[in-house]
Amino acid sequence: MDIDKFNSLPEWDDFRQFRHEEPGEDWKNKPKYLSAKNLYNQAREVYKYATIFSETLTGEMAESTKELILQNAMMLGPKIIGAEGGDIYIIRMENASIIRTNAIELETQIKAAYLYDQCGKADRDIVIAEIEKFKVFFKDWVSFFQKDDIEDDWGLY
Repeated sequence: MDIDKFNSLPEWDDFRQFRHEEPGEDWKNKPKYLSAKNLYNQAREVYKYATIFSETLTGEMAESTKELILQNAMMLGPKIIGAEGGDIYIIRMENASIIRTNAIELETQIKAAYLYDQCGKADRDIVIAEIEKFKVFFKDWVSFFQKDDIEDDWGLY
């Protein structure tokens, strides 16, 4: 089975705004860029394995569980792209919070599917392992966030 067919999220390099580099200055942003790229690529892996996992669900709640899983898995990649698009601290923080919430909910749904006998342990463990990898990349990514002078008129960030 070609498991890559389960990944409909675009490749990182498909986003034009991330291909520009200023001559002589690219070294400054390269670690931040690579961190975002690694996180996005891992989000693609989470989505792919969550999609495969959701296809294996059984039982009367399988369809609604599948929808919740896919909704949360689908949010990860676009929110990373949105955070990277403007390099604005408030937007990065908002998107990072949403990403974290979706990843936690995804993990909870995967574990609940196992508790309700909708899936096998091995299937659950594969997706959970991908989420754990995502968490490591996420922590690295947020370490590059730098507070800027744009004021949050809601006072949250």
